[in-house]
Amino acid sequence: MLIWFLPAFLLFLAIGLPVFFGLIAAPGILLWLAGQEKDITLLYRNVYNGMDSFPLMAIPFFMLAGELMNRGGITIRIVEFSQALIGHLRGGLAQVNILSSIMFAGLSGSAVADTSALGSMLIPAMEKEGYTRRFAAAITAASSVIGPIIPPSGIMIIYAYVMGESVAALFLAGIVPGILVGVGLMFMVRAVADRYELPPARRVVTTGVELGRTEYWFSFVIVRLNIGWLL
Repeated sequence: MLIWFLPAFLLFLAIGLPVFFGLIAAPGILLWLAGQEKDITLLYRNVYNGMDSFPLMAIPFFMLAGELMNRGGITIRIVEFSQALIGHLRGGLAQVNILSSIMFAGLSGSAVADTSALGSMLIPAMEKEGYTRRFAAAITAASSVIGPIIPPSGIMIIYAYVMGESVAALFLAGIVPGILVGVGLMFMVRAVADRYELPPARRVVTTGVELGRTEYWFSFVIVRLNIGWLL
């Protein structure tokens, strides 16, 4: 019966069923066709018991919070602040990309969310400034790796749940490595910028309002939310 699981799962994907429901429905239907109704109850009970965990509830809520803030325009403000802070440096847009990824990591905790939110905005802007598409994509991909390192991190929550470790301890351990990765990327971009004479950054987002206290207070709140519980 196991050999039919993959074809059944692929069939559900082909008809447009989400992956999660495909994984749940395929074994249940196969057990029902095999006349093993009692095993169906046992299967879904084990699935429920595996998901019935309070720490795992944080993952969808982190994703929801990141999506709400992204839809509310927080990504634009992050880029605006990063550009006001280090955009004047040589290779400014690449530096802005990295700093924005560091701050966005504290919102989503996901490398994919980081790449999709910032890459769609910064990669075209970097191309217009003279960066190659390969370099822009490489910087975006490399800096998005910071997402699962700086808390909150979904991977750390899953690891803590499986291994019985402290979520707070893992979050604390991820702050310094995440910042070091970002700083290392910034030094690398600086060296490349001096070699290829990359220009400072222009405004990526035009809001019609000059940068002022709003962006600086916003950045303070972001930093405070990320590390305030440590103070």
